[in-house]
Amino acid sequence: MTIDKTVAEVRRRFSAAPEEVFAAFAEAELVGRWLKPAPEITLAVLQFEFHVNGAYRFAYQRQQGEIVIVGGAFLSIEQPAKIVFSWIIEPPDEHAGIESEVTVIITPDGAGSELVIRHEKLTRSDAIVRHAVGWRGALDQLTALLEAQDLQHDR
Repeated sequence: MTIDKTVAEVRRRFSAAPEEVFAAFAEAELVGRWLKPAPEITLAVLQFEFHVNGAYRFAYQRQQGEIVIVGGAFLSIEQPAKIVFSWIIEPPDEHAGIESEVTVIITPDGAGSELVIRHEKLTRSDAIVRHAVGWRGALDQLTALLEAQDLQHDR
Protein backbone atom coordinates (compact mmCIF):
# COMPACT_ATOMS: atom_id res chain seq x y z
CA MET A 1 0.00 0.00 0.00
CA THR A 2 1.30 3.44 -0.88
CA ILE A 3 0.43 6.57 1.03
CA ASP A 4 -0.23 9.65 -1.05
CA LYS A 5 1.43 12.56 0.69
CA THR A 6 -0.49 15.14 -1.38
CA VAL A 7 -3.94 14.39 0.06
CA ALA A 8 -6.03 15.74 2.92
CA GLU A 9 -9.05 13.55 3.69
CA VAL A 10 -11.84 14.11 6.20
CA ARG A 11 -14.97 12.11 7.01
CA ARG A 12 -18.16 12.95 8.81
CA ARG A 13 -21.42 11.16 9.53
CA PHE A 14 -24.67 13.14 9.43
CA SER A 15 -28.21 12.28 10.47
CA ALA A 16 -29.32 14.08 7.28
CA ALA A 17 -30.16 12.14 4.12
CA PRO A 18 -27.64 12.15 1.23
CA GLU A 19 -29.93 14.48 -0.76
CA GLU A 20 -29.78 17.11 2.01
CA VAL A 21 -25.98 16.88 2.29
CA PHE A 22 -25.69 17.12 -1.50
CA ALA A 23 -27.92 20.21 -1.53
CA ALA A 24 -25.55 21.91 0.92
CA PHE A 25 -22.87 21.69 -1.80
CA ALA A 26 -25.20 22.43 -4.73
CA GLU A 27 -27.01 25.59 -3.60
CA ALA A 28 -25.03 28.83 -3.43
CA GLU A 29 -27.07 30.20 -0.51
CA LEU A 30 -26.31 27.11 1.58
CA VAL A 31 -22.64 26.98 0.55
CA GLY A 32 -22.28 30.58 1.72
CA ARG A 33 -23.50 29.59 5.18
CA TRP A 34 -21.09 26.74 5.92
CA LEU A 35 -18.08 26.40 3.57
CA LYS A 36 -15.63 28.22 5.81
CA PRO A 37 -13.05 26.91 8.27
CA ALA A 38 -14.40 28.79 11.29
CA PRO A 39 -17.52 30.78 12.26
CA GLU A 40 -15.58 34.04 12.53
CA ILE A 41 -14.45 33.88 8.89
CA THR A 42 -16.91 35.38 6.44
CA LEU A 43 -17.56 33.88 3.02
CA ALA A 44 -18.88 35.75 0.01
CA VAL A 45 -19.97 33.60 -2.92
CA LEU A 46 -18.81 35.66 -5.91
CA GLN A 47 -19.73 33.14 -8.61
CA PHE A 48 -21.51 29.77 -8.45
CA GLU A 49 -22.50 27.85 -11.57
CA PHE A 50 -23.33 24.37 -10.29
CA HIS A 51 -23.06 22.26 -13.42
CA VAL A 52 -20.24 20.33 -15.08
CA ASN A 53 -17.63 22.85 -16.29
CA GLY A 54 -19.39 25.59 -14.33
CA ALA A 55 -17.18 28.00 -12.42
CA TYR A 56 -17.23 29.09 -8.81
CA ARG A 57 -15.33 31.77 -6.92
CA PHE A 58 -15.33 32.48 -3.18
CA ALA A 59 -13.89 35.33 -1.11
CA TYR A 60 -12.95 34.43 2.46
CA GLN A 61 -12.31 37.29 4.87
CA ARG A 62 -10.18 36.38 7.86
CA GLN A 63 -10.46 38.12 11.24
CA GLN A 64 -7.30 40.12 10.54
CA GLY A 65 -9.04 41.56 7.48
CA GLU A 66 -7.10 39.85 4.72
CA ILE A 67 -9.12 38.26 1.94
CA VAL A 68 -8.38 34.89 0.35
CA ILE A 69 -9.93 34.17 -3.05
CA VAL A 70 -10.54 30.57 -4.13
CA GLY A 71 -11.92 29.54 -7.49
CA GLY A 72 -12.29 26.58 -9.76
CA ALA A 73 -14.70 24.56 -11.84
CA PHE A 74 -17.05 21.66 -11.27
CA LEU A 75 -15.50 18.67 -13.05
CA SER A 76 -18.07 15.99 -12.25
CA ILE A 77 -21.51 15.96 -10.60
CA GLU A 78 -23.41 12.76 -9.79
CA GLN A 79 -26.46 13.69 -7.73
CA PRO A 80 -26.69 12.90 -4.78
CA ALA A 81 -23.48 10.89 -4.45
CA LYS A 82 -20.40 12.65 -5.83
CA ILE A 83 -19.00 16.06 -6.76
CA VAL A 84 -15.50 16.76 -8.09
CA PHE A 85 -14.16 20.29 -8.43
CA SER A 86 -10.85 22.05 -8.90
CA TRP A 87 -9.63 24.27 -6.05
CA ILE A 88 -7.21 27.08 -6.85
CA ILE A 89 -6.22 29.80 -4.39
CA GLU A 90 -5.41 33.12 -6.02
CA PRO A 91 -2.39 35.36 -5.25
CA PRO A 92 -1.18 36.84 -2.96
CA ASP A 93 -1.95 33.89 -0.65
CA GLU A 94 1.07 31.72 0.21
CA HIS A 95 -0.64 28.69 -1.37
CA ALA A 96 -1.59 30.49 -4.57
CA GLY A 97 -1.15 28.51 -7.75
CA ILE A 98 -1.51 25.02 -6.27
CA GLU A 99 -4.01 23.45 -8.66
CA SER A 100 -5.67 20.97 -6.36
CA GLU A 101 -8.83 18.91 -6.70
CA VAL A 102 -11.61 18.09 -4.25
CA THR A 103 -13.75 14.96 -4.43
CA VAL A 104 -16.90 14.85 -2.32
CA ILE A 105 -18.47 11.42 -1.80
CA ILE A 106 -21.83 11.09 -0.04
CA THR A 107 -23.12 7.61 0.81
CA PRO A 108 -26.25 6.48 2.63
CA ASP A 109 -25.55 5.35 6.19
CA GLY A 110 -28.60 4.03 7.99
CA ALA A 111 -31.11 6.88 8.22
CA GLY A 112 -28.35 9.40 7.53
CA SER A 113 -25.26 9.66 5.40
CA GLU A 114 -21.49 9.58 5.45
CA LEU A 115 -19.47 12.31 3.76
CA VAL A 116 -15.87 11.92 2.62
CA ILE A 117 -13.94 14.91 1.32
CA ARG A 118 -10.69 14.04 -0.42
CA HIS A 119 -8.59 17.09 -1.30
CA GLU A 120 -5.81 15.95 -3.66
CA LYS A 121 -2.78 17.37 -5.46
CA LEU A 122 -1.70 19.48 -2.49
CA THR A 123 1.98 19.67 -3.33
CA ARG A 124 3.15 21.31 -0.10
CA SER A 125 2.93 19.69 3.32
CA ASP A 126 1.76 22.94 4.92
CA ALA A 127 -1.07 23.04 2.36
CA ILE A 128 -2.17 19.54 3.39
CA VAL A 129 -2.35 20.54 7.04
CA ARG A 130 -4.08 23.86 6.25
CA HIS A 131 -6.75 22.21 4.13
CA ALA A 132 -7.36 19.27 6.49
CA VAL A 133 -7.92 21.73 9.35
CA GLY A 134 -10.05 23.93 7.09
CA TRP A 135 -12.26 21.07 5.94
CA ARG A 136 -12.75 19.82 9.52
CA GLY A 137 -13.83 23.34 10.53
CA ALA A 138 -16.13 23.61 7.52
CA LEU A 139 -17.73 20.27 8.39
CA ASP A 140 -18.41 21.61 11.89
CA GLN A 141 -20.30 24.48 10.20
CA LEU A 142 -22.09 22.01 7.90
CA THR A 143 -23.12 19.87 10.89
CA ALA A 144 -24.67 22.93 12.56
CA LEU A 145 -26.46 23.90 9.34
CA LEU A 146 -27.90 20.42 8.77
CA GLU A 147 -28.99 20.14 12.42
CA ALA A 148 -30.74 23.53 12.19
CA GLN A 149 -32.52 22.43 9.00
CA ASP A 150 -33.54 19.19 10.71
CA LEU A 151 -35.07 21.16 13.58
CA GLN A 152 -37.03 23.29 11.10
CA HIS A 153 -38.42 20.13 9.46
CA ASP A 154 -39.61 18.87 12.86
CA ARG A 155 -41.83 21.94 13.49
